Formats: sequence, C-alpha cells, structure tokens
Amino acid sequence: MESKTQLQFELTEFADDRGEERIPAIGNYDYWLLLMEYFIAKSDSFEIHCWNEEVVAIEEFTSSVPGLFEITEKEGMTIFTGLLTVEIAEFLITRPINREKRLAWFSVFLSNGEQHVFSSEHWGTEFFVPDVTEEDLLFIQHVAPDDSLFNEYE
Repeated sequence: MESKTQLQFELTEFADDRGEERIPAIGNYDYWLLLMEYFIAKSDSFEIHCWNEEVVAIEEFTSSVPGLFEITEKEGMTIFTGLLTVEIAEFLITRPINREKRLAWFSVFLSNGEQHVFSSEHWGTEFFVPDVTEEDLLFIQHVAPDDSLFNEYE
C-alpha cells in the first residue's frame, strides 16, 4: 500500500508579541483566501467551529446563509455542518474577517465525501492537509506567509 504524505503548517509570527490574538504579523489574510479558494474547489462539504462566546460570528453566519446547514453545540463550541453550497463558499470567501481584524471562525474543515481535504484552525493560523500532492504543496508554499513552518510526514 502506498503511503500518503500529510502536511501540517502554521504561522509563527503574530501582530501581538505573544500571539494570543492569532492575527498574522503580515496584517492580512490574503494567504487564507487563496488557500480556501483552492481547497473549496476540491470539496463538497464543510464544518465550521466557533466558540459559543463568538456571538457576532455565529449570528452573522446563521443570518447570511440560513437553512443551508445543521447547528450543534459541543464542548463550548457552536458547530455548523453541511453541504458546501455556492452560497456558503461565497460567504466564506467574501466575509472572513471580524471587527477585531481576525478571522471570524476558530476552525474550518473541508471534505469531499468522507475524505477530509483541508482544515484551517486557530483562526486561520494552523493548517492540515491529508494526502497532500506535489501540486498542492507547491501552491501552499507559494501562498503561505514567509514565516510559515511546514511539517510533512507519512
């Protein structure tokens, strides 16, 4: 059986010295938008995690794309799951930043059927790509901020 390469990568520099706010030092999320566009094209379903206290993000998502997902609450989080419709993909790409200039969602998971395709975690500063292809890797390395740390393993 052929082994698959897994990729975990993360940003290492943040706008605040201690990294508590998880806002990238580069001051924008252009890399995140490019990654999402790339992996949305390979996906048919999504899961978004928000901390329950992130009320604005939860309300904005539920009011912008109503009825297109399921909502559950678990361990202090509100979790949205469903098919990755055009409306949801458009929302993710066009409205990702909150008033604090940070990514609105704690985690975003993309899948194709039962296969996990991509995850963005800790407000768009940590990522995982299972079964990463050489093409995927080249793209990711090209768009990721210079301070990104890459870990490949089988």
